[in-house]
Amino acid sequence: MFKIKSIFSFGLLAAVAMPALTSCNDDWKEEQYKDFVSFKAPLDTQGTAVGVTTVYVPYTRVDENGQPLYGQEGMSHYQLPVLIAGSLDNPNDKTVNIAHSDTLDILNVERFGHRSEVYYHDMWDFTEVPSTVYIPKGQNSALLNIKVDFADPGFDQIDRYILPITVAPGAGYERNPRKNYATAMLRLLPYTDFSGIYQAGNLLYNIVTEDHADEGVSAGLSTVQTYACGQNKVFFYAGNNDEKSLLRRNFRIYAEFEKDETFVPSTDVKECGTCRMYVDSSENPELNFEQVGEASYKILESEDAVQTYIVRRTMIVQDIEYYYTDTKTAPGSAIIYKVAGTMTMERKLNTQMPEEDQIIWD
Repeated sequence: MFKIKSIFSFGLLAAVAMPALTSCNDDWKEEQYKDFVSFKAPLDTQGTAVGVTTVYVPYTRVDENGQPLYGQEGMSHYQLPVLIAGSLDNPNDKTVNIAHSDTLDILNVERFGHRSEVYYHDMWDFTEVPSTVYIPKGQNSALLNIKVDFADPGFDQIDRYILPITVAPGAGYERNPRKNYATAMLRLLPYTDFSGIYQAGNLLYNIVTEDHADEGVSAGLSTVQTYACGQNKVFFYAGNNDEKSLLRRNFRIYAEFEKDETFVPSTDVKECGTCRMYVDSSENPELNFEQVGEASYKILESEDAVQTYIVRRTMIVQDIEYYYTDTKTAPGSAIIYKVAGTMTMERKLNTQMPEEDQIIWD
């Protein structure tokens, strides 16, 4: 009797539940979310650019023949993904409006208070941002092609730049209402084979006398960050000065790399040449920079012993020796420094994905 009642009860329960189950399945035939439009620009959560999106872009975009895509060095682009949210494919053609965002001033105050000397600068004038992006029916994303002029004389990476853009209102779509989804704060950093963070434990610096005699014990630098300002040209800061220093403009050193065209690449050595270092005396006439001898460089490449799709590219700059005078850190005094040694940068590159997606130095 109990078994019969139990079977009857389960049968009744199934009969009652069936319409509900059918109803749930039918729900998936309709859109569960609004088709909001947003950017794919996740914010940095660590490093020196927390709260913005750091993007590494080749200093010069080249074509399949290795020639500048836009006819000159320093011209490049970044393709920012524009997304349509939803559980179904985009039901209609959409022309999404893109505009300059006015949130950079707010970001600067929230991040740095009233310390205007460390504010981000607006990069809008050095870019060409399309006013619209077209997303056809059935597609859920498109790429906004942002053209960048890194060679513009006004673009100086001593200052930090942000490109603030936003999804503007328009017909046939809605901006994503969530914070940071419909607005992107892009920190576009150009890179070359020569730029990035070098390990500099073997690059020693110490105080010297006016005739360049050592006065103290040498200390190794931790790292040296170089910034691309030409296809074969970078700049960095003398000694242990870095990007965080408010006096950094007074300590900039340029380095130009000249390839040895007579060198025949070997199994391991891809390229080699010389490195000339110099300064712009108008930035700090009292720096008294002097390079001794001629530095050299070489680029090594080797296949990873275990992961054969990984290429290890090592950039070595050696025979570095230069002197400079610091009159800015302690006004009224002039301290002469000697820097000498070698610095090395290694990149482990996955040959199965674009190189620019792997360049990280922040």
